[in-house]
Amino acid sequence: MADGAARPELDLTALAPMLGAVCQEYRDRHRTALAARVRNGESGLSVATLHARIVDGMLSALFCAAEATLRTRDRSDRLRLALVAVGGYGRGHLGLSSDLDLIVLVDREGDPRAAQIAEALLYPLWDIGLEIGHAVRGVEQTLTLAREDLRTATMLLDVRRVAGDASLVEELLRGARRQVFDPCGLEIVQKLVEERRARHERFGGSRYLLEPDVKHGCGGLRDLDIVLWATQLRKGARTPEEAVRASLLVSREADALAAARDALWTIRQELHLRAGRRQDRLTFEDQEEVAARLGYVDGEDGAGLGVERFMQAYYRHARAVEQVGERVLEAACEPERREPARSTDNGDGTLVFDGRITFEDSETLASDPALALRLYRQVVRRALPAYGLAREAVSRVSSDAAWCAALRESAEAREIFLELLSSTALAPARPSSAQNGSILGELHEVGLLLAMLPEFEPVTGRVQHDVYHVYTVDVHSIAAVDRLRAVLRGDQAEELPLATQLASEAPSRVALFVGVLLHDVGKGRGRDHSLIGAELAKPAALRLGLSEEDATHVEWLVRDHLRLYHWAMRRDTSDPATLREIVDAIGTVERLRDLFLLTIVDLGTTSPTALSSWKARMLDDLFIAARTAIEAAASGTTPPSRGEQLRAQARATFAADADTAAFVAEMPERYLVTHGLGLAKEHASIAAARRSRRVHVAASQHGVPGIEGEGELVVVADDRPGLLSDIAAVLAGNRLAIQTAHIYTRARASSAEAFDVFQVRRHGVSDGTPLDELTLARIARDLDGLLGGTLPLNDVLARRPSTPSWAERKRPDVRTEILIDNGVSPRFTVIDVFTRDRFGLLHAIARTLHEAGLSIGLSKVSTEGERVADVFYVTDAVGQKLAPPRMEAVRTALALAIETLAQPSPTGVQPGA
Repeated sequence: MADGAARPELDLTALAPMLGAVCQEYRDRHRTALAARVRNGESGLSVATLHARIVDGMLSALFCAAEATLRTRDRSDRLRLALVAVGGYGRGHLGLSSDLDLIVLVDREGDPRAAQIAEALLYPLWDIGLEIGHAVRGVEQTLTLAREDLRTATMLLDVRRVAGDASLVEELLRGARRQVFDPCGLEIVQKLVEERRARHERFGGSRYLLEPDVKHGCGGLRDLDIVLWATQLRKGARTPEEAVRASLLVSREADALAAARDALWTIRQELHLRAGRRQDRLTFEDQEEVAARLGYVDGEDGAGLGVERFMQAYYRHARAVEQVGERVLEAACEPERREPARSTDNGDGTLVFDGRITFEDSETLASDPALALRLYRQVVRRALPAYGLAREAVSRVSSDAAWCAALRESAEAREIFLELLSSTALAPARPSSAQNGSILGELHEVGLLLAMLPEFEPVTGRVQHDVYHVYTVDVHSIAAVDRLRAVLRGDQAEELPLATQLASEAPSRVALFVGVLLHDVGKGRGRDHSLIGAELAKPAALRLGLSEEDATHVEWLVRDHLRLYHWAMRRDTSDPATLREIVDAIGTVERLRDLFLLTIVDLGTTSPTALSSWKARMLDDLFIAARTAIEAAASGTTPPSRGEQLRAQARATFAADADTAAFVAEMPERYLVTHGLGLAKEHASIAAARRSRRVHVAASQHGVPGIEGEGELVVVADDRPGLLSDIAAVLAGNRLAIQTAHIYTRARASSAEAFDVFQVRRHGVSDGTPLDELTLARIARDLDGLLGGTLPLNDVLARRPSTPSWAERKRPDVRTEILIDNGVSPRFTVIDVFTRDRFGLLHAIARTLHEAGLSIGLSKVSTEGERVADVFYVTDAVGQKLAPPRMEAVRTALALAIETLAQPSPTGVQPGA
């Protein structure tokens, strides 16, 4: 064609409707077959590979048709074209609903015919709903962009020709190696490290998220991609098998990556199949469904839910990917040396080499297992990280059962392990990490923790299927040990002053550290993990070299590690009977101290909000009261109770403040034990502000530190039966969820006055200011109308927030338990209610108790994630405990009320409203 002559218009997109119909039929037929393969249990990776080949067939046919049409209509100079797959599709793997990343590669940039080819290719695919990322580029344009953009550079690592001119693709690959990978490989790997770190933060910062993302999360498929990109950049190894041949991975690591890749792909295919779209987040509902699809069934005798074992397998695969990834990236980030690195002999088989700790000869590990722990003793003493190759050598030998048995037999190894376990030092940061870490976590990462304590293996990666325990059991246990270290260092003196003081006074720490590490070791083996854990803990402690006395102490700590929390949160700690039970169960101040510290670090690492300031105060006060009682029992004296001590202190503190002194004198001892004297002046002012009003509502100024969207609410009114039920109804109607509740009766000369304290959270709000003046006024108005009979209860309940059944998000199941006991208290029948948290729950329970003719003397309400533990001390109408037939009737009525509240409503209106 002569220069300047117009090219004929090529209306290739006119064929799109016809081609779209053909593509739709092709895609539907193959998707049905692929879905059947997934349902029949075929490997997710093999399905992904087959899907990529199927899409190859469709795209190559479209490309050839478009190119043939172009050649027929335009016989001018030939345009070289190639259709290139990149990203996951370029690696030859495609999820059932994954999008496609494509490049139409041309030899002549800017030629309009290339764009026409792309449109002819893409329109039929868009018509059938495929999501496609695409670009039309020349070779040099692509290479220039790759030198500047990380995403383009990594895309070139996964280039695969689908159709078109093969020589053009080869030209691109040669240019990528010569212009991008060879000169910029180290820089690209360093950028990958930064991208990986940033992505992990975006997707939760931990591989142990309750609802992980199997593609982008820590230890997910993207991390596996990065491992292979790093091996390819270093030595051109595109697969784990090729990386082994290039000595970048060992066979064990390659096997672990292969198993993880297959497992993650299988899960991802199940997610795509369930959702009918791209879905990579493993939600609670998905976990239950996918676990069942993959054959994980609930165990018998409390041995664990199938979904928990499924998630344990997932976390183990994610851990393998993350561990191998860290080592490979660390090695890949090493610049080429121009001078020999300096080394210093430590005299124990280890060296300081290039600012890290390594072995003089790693082969010595086979005959001297304790050398592995000597390495980490030097890591702690010198505050230097372990060398990557040394970590790999330890990981390799720790996977050998015979080597691990020899390590456990070594007295030196046991001594060093206990030294490291009870050390307060932080593990120095590794090159792939941005901050210092946990020495115990490091021992776990390389396999030494399991080598020394094989009892820990069943809880490795073990998850509890709820929203309260946010870490796997092994990670939680290690975090609890690290929290104890922090308390011992004084890092949390401001938040936990009593725990910090007690930790500094502890004469022997080793048994406490072992007890903290093993406190949950019985989980996943049966229903009562405390008893099972205690049976495992003592032999383990003896094997580690603890004395018989210390091993027995560890056994006791593990068996009773939940009891102090139970007493503090669910029992009347001002009751002398409760204190006698504590004294009999604990016996000595030393045991009480260790149990208190274990409880604090256990609760503080269950979830970020589990150890609230209120719970910490409750545990502190219980410790002080129990210590006084234990010391008195040992000396044979009868000291004043904690409440009596606080009353005496109040008289001295408020001698010049008659109003506060009178308020404290009229409040029950339980109030003083629960709240101390710090809030007495503020609470006295709130009570006085009621004056002659029927009800007074106020927000405590101190709020709930550290928890956004929560506040403390105080309600003051004349005490009467059913008052708690009415207050709970009004709070629910005003979109306030009750987190904790403490009800008190103030013995005034004129009448009994209710002084009730609630911690509340506003539904759907997290701005830190839930209790504004408008909300308080509305609550007071509603309560006044309800108590005065001018506002119908149903009008209040109708305002409760609710979610239509079709919009309910699946959460882990919470079993309802109702326990009624006459033996806990000498005066009251105690009712424990454990169930899922719901709006209006406290109202439903309190109304049921009121309608049963019961009087509530004490209520403790606490929320643990989705689970509530509500405790009520009750009597009948004449102040007596309930007879057994009455107890059973109350249990039935409560179960019915909770079941009714739980019924989904298609309209979103709450039952009973």
